[in-house]
Amino acid sequence: MARSDERDGRKPYKKYKSGRAQRTSKDIELASARSARQPAAGLRSEKRPSGSPHLKSTPAGDTPGAYRRYTAGAGGTSPVAAPGGRRRRRFRWGRLMAVLLILVIIAAIAGIVIAWPSYKKFDHAVDNANCRFRLNGKEAASVLTPDQGAIWRQGTTLLMLGADSKDIKEPARSDTIMLLRFNPDTRTVNQLSVPRDTRVQLSDGSFDKINVAMARGGPLESVRTIEQYLGIPINHVMVVSFKGFSKLVDAVGGLDFKVPETITSEFGAADNRYTVTFKKGMRHFDGREALQYVRIRYVDDDFHRAARQQAFLQALTKKITSLPILRRMPQIGPQLMKSVATDLTTTELLQVGFLKWRANGGTKAVLTGEPQYIGGVAYVLPPDEATKQEAVHRFLTR
Repeated sequence: MARSDERDGRKPYKKYKSGRAQRTSKDIELASARSARQPAAGLRSEKRPSGSPHLKSTPAGDTPGAYRRYTAGAGGTSPVAAPGGRRRRRFRWGRLMAVLLILVIIAAIAGIVIAWPSYKKFDHAVDNANCRFRLNGKEAASVLTPDQGAIWRQGTTLLMLGADSKDIKEPARSDTIMLLRFNPDTRTVNQLSVPRDTRVQLSDGSFDKINVAMARGGPLESVRTIEQYLGIPINHVMVVSFKGFSKLVDAVGGLDFKVPETITSEFGAADNRYTVTFKKGMRHFDGREALQYVRIRYVDDDFHRAARQQAFLQALTKKITSLPILRRMPQIGPQLMKSVATDLTTTELLQVGFLKWRANGGTKAVLTGEPQYIGGVAYVLPPDEATKQEAVHRFLTR
């Protein structure tokens, strides 16, 4: 019996058995044509608006309107749909760096605002120390040698004077005389000590102990006398009283210092003498003990005394310029400057502290001489000129 679909001229319906269908030549042609219409490997297909004359048909199984991304693989191109149909943005480092820079600037401004009051207190204390030093502004400018540039780049020479008085305003002799040369190029700080009993010619032409110069004309007279004796241009001066030295040591929490050998010395007035023994080895010094140690007398000579002072001062300045103390300097600075007279400004003090902090060594020397009594007075006669010039050369160049 003839079927109705045969009468209508259509091909009869065919049933296929389960299993893999055989591909005909027509199927292969259709697959080739479909592949030709797909985008090239590695390119993204465009999602065109509806109604566009170039809108491509969505393959079976794809979600209409979804964004398609093609990636190259071993088997050719394969579409990968981005989550939600949105394009993934690249991480931009430039934007992150800009945000971090803004945060650093804000933190720096906040730090300045917080530290500014403490800095102003320290700056005010330095101004008072400058006023104590400047007995006459024009005279000070004519005696001290100006720096050749910024201290942190060109270096400087500082004269340290330890006054044998409790009050920095009182006339006093210089119990300690030490020159310090800060060298930025070599990252060194050189020290040269002059014994206090050294017999020299003062600026008025008379001969006396070098420590008498400050008692007669203050620190400026000491500058004149030392420059004339050594021929070293002095850029800055700092005078510290006994009381100020003790306060300085206490302000930094004392100092751990290694005593090279056991030593015992007498202290006090003639009617109230007492002895103190410093045993060999590491010892923690407070301000009172530190002053006693650097002033040890009646044990050896001024040369050994100057060497002890150099070693102790080097350890003390190392602690003062350490990061923990530098962070506290705005708070403890005003206390330290109360017993100090200097021409160094706040900016110059910070530069000197920076050079000392980054220093990795330096020379230490004591300008020795021959002890001798003249008219019943104990002096140290200066060394010969060649020995003195050699010590000066090492101080200035190494």
